[in-house]
Amino acid sequence: MANQTFREAYEAAAKELESLLEKQETIEERILSLRKTMNALATLIGQSEGKDKDFLDYAGARLRQLVDNSLTDDILRIVTASAQPLTASEIRDELKELGGGLIEHSNPLATIHAITSRLVESGRVKETFKYGKKAWTKRLRVPFAQKMKNFDDAVKKK
Repeated sequence: MANQTFREAYEAAAKELESLLEKQETIEERILSLRKTMNALATLIGQSEGKDKDFLDYAGARLRQLVDNSLTDDILRIVTASAQPLTASEIRDELKELGGGLIEHSNPLATIHAITSRLVESGRVKETFKYGKKAWTKRLRVPFAQKMKNFDDAVKKK
């Protein structure tokens, strides 16, 4: 009897975790969108106020204060937020929209390739091809219930 209660609690926790992970993806996409918006607005403010370096410095510092991410984190978020695979050039363009990130790198595409290779090795993104070039996409999360159904179906066929 107690074992059944533990199983039910376990399944409830697993279901809630799946739900929270889905919400997390949505939140991550919105954070990326807001970062791009803030960067674009900071650029517009800087242009309209005659290249106000103080404001641009403030805006950059403010973004870093709110979101302290590594380049790897940013690339992972960009790839997982995209509905389609992204090439290194497309990832670079997305990073530019976020502001900073690649300024100190002499060969940004090589840096992106190195980081995405590590993300593939760790299983966090999937490598594919787009327009004949390497591209990366998010790993699809298959709900556990679907995995179990697939497993059950495979066992039944044997």
